[in-house]
Amino acid sequence: MTYRPQLPEHPPTPADLAERDEFQQLVRDSLPRVQASAEKWRTGLAAFITLVTTGFVIKGRDVTSAVPTGWRVAITACVAAGLLLSVFGLWQALAAHAGGRSLSLTLDDIRHEHGSVQAFRVATARRAARRLDVARRSVAVGLLCLLTGVGLTWWSPPAPSTPPAYVRVEQGGDSTCGTLASADGQTMRVAVAGRSAPETIPFAAITNVTVVASC
Repeated sequence: MTYRPQLPEHPPTPADLAERDEFQQLVRDSLPRVQASAEKWRTGLAAFITLVTTGFVIKGRDVTSAVPTGWRVAITACVAAGLLLSVFGLWQALAAHAGGRSLSLTLDDIRHEHGSVQAFRVATARRAARRLDVARRSVAVGLLCLLTGVGLTWWSPPAPSTPPAYVRVEQGGDSTCGTLASADGQTMRVAVAGRSAPETIPFAAITNVTVVASC
């Protein structure tokens, strides 16, 4: 059975023709419009990231050196994750603005993959729009990580000024290690972990006293 196309019942109206022309113009402008939007996003995101990260680049070491090691690791992880996500987002925005491999395609390639130049233009615009969406999400999460790192620097406790010092007191063949509680009246009192009362050691029985970092 041979298919025979049939004419529509009514010819297109001027409104239909105008709408068709507007749609074609919309298709032609889709890629430049997405690329222009990507350029604006790229410029704005780059400026915002520069503003947020400038403080870390200039004073990052001074800020993190005054916090405990665990907090320093958390701050470093948040800042590193934020920078990586932000750079990835800016790369996606740049790719959306610069376009893909259109210059390496021939007309035969476009017709083979998309059917027509118009369909290729639409596909390229959609691909650029998806990259722009990925860029916005990546930079949003990256900025959240950076702001989390900033918040951790505000709320982190100060690092201990000096490491805790313990004393190891040797008396004959025995030794006692703990925190020095007092040393007066010819007697040394050492607070030992796990004992409620300090251990009292006469000066005459002490053969050596050593300051150690841990017991």
